[in-house]
Amino acid sequence: AVWPADGAWLLATSWKLDVLASRPWSVVTHMFTHQGIWHFAMNMLLLTWMGRLYLAEVGSRRLLSTYLAGGLAGFLAYFVLTNGFKPLQGESTFALGASASVMAVFGATATLRPESKFNLILFGPVALKHLFWGYVVLDYFGLSQGANPGGNVAHLGGALFGVLLVKQDMKGVNLVGWLEWVLDAMMSGSIQVPRRKRNQFRASTSNRWKAQERAESRAPMSDDEFNADKADRQARLDAILDKISKHGYDHLSAEDKRFLFEQSQR
Repeated sequence: AVWPADGAWLLATSWKLDVLASRPWSVVTHMFTHQGIWHFAMNMLLLTWMGRLYLAEVGSRRLLSTYLAGGLAGFLAYFVLTNGFKPLQGESTFALGASASVMAVFGATATLRPESKFNLILFGPVALKHLFWGYVVLDYFGLSQGANPGGNVAHLGGALFGVLLVKQDMKGVNLVGWLEWVLDAMMSGSIQVPRRKRNQFRASTSNRWKAQERAESRAPMSDDEFNADKADRQARLDAILDKISKHGYDHLSAEDKRFLFEQSQR
């Protein structure tokens, strides 16, 4: 979960090596922390819009690995470039927020579904690829203005990572394979996590979380929950079949292949 927090500086990261050495956990925690409700709300709104599209294409494991790896890519860009170029250092020593992670999901989604349309009040239907690159241009101009140089660098790093992730995946190269291996290990029980939580982790919606709870309590599904779960599975199956028709079976993730096999056994 991501929660807004004012003054949570122990969770914020830094481009200064001595500060970073005193809080190494901040490499991860900064992408789950926000200063102020507006910062939090804008990131979560964009993540909700893009995350739903991306989830339908690649599943929950890839969504999580993209978010985490995008945040790390944004941090790396921020740390290296801010240390390398003094004008980027600005007035702040600290950085926090999910923007780099969200931009990675945005970039990956726009690369997977470039022609998807969003209706904007002033512009009408806009292709997702144009919306994404518009965001990138705004971040670039923000960088040139110097108002939040460290943040803009992190946003651009996350955005470009999302694009690169999908481009490489189409070539059969999984840039987040190592991270997904770690996530699989955490959820499989190899580090004392009950196996049922792996299935819970793979659930794509709250309906699946409810299905897991019912399985543990042996309570039957209601008709509405059954229909919602069925619709979720069908939407996921349609997205996988569409991916196969465009890129071939070999480009499916291991999670997609498992899901396809499970559905074929029903």
